[in-house]
Amino acid sequence: MLTRAHSPLLLVAVLLSTGCVSSGESSGAGRSRDLITAEELMAVPHNTTFEAVRALRPRWLLPRNMASLRNQQRHTPRVYVDGQFRGEIDELTRLAPHEVEEIRFMSASDATTRFGTNHIAGAIVVTTWRR
Repeated sequence: MLTRAHSPLLLVAVLLSTGCVSSGESSGAGRSRDLITAEELMAVPHNTTFEAVRALRPRWLLPRNMASLRNQQRHTPRVYVDGQFRGEIDELTRLAPHEVEEIRFMSASDATTRFGTNHIAGAIVVTTWRR
């Protein structure tokens, strides 16, 4: 019979047996939640980079709400290709997956630090093979 005194021990045992993950890795073996590699892109055949991102990391594409006293706006990540600003996420439809070396998601704070203001939903940074 388990008592209240045993519950912390039971919790520790469950966490150790299931493998508590807090390193930023997603559930896939070796997959980073903030990076898509060329190998991942080629493993999931799609016509556009947008379709590949939607299949591999759909959370990157979700709009973020920014509420103010006057209105509520929905923001999506801004897209950079080879260090140059390209626009909103629909720009990913213009890139074929075979052109891409890697795609990295940057949080709002990291994107603002690197690129300046107006990155409320973060940034998707694409590096192509043709850099």
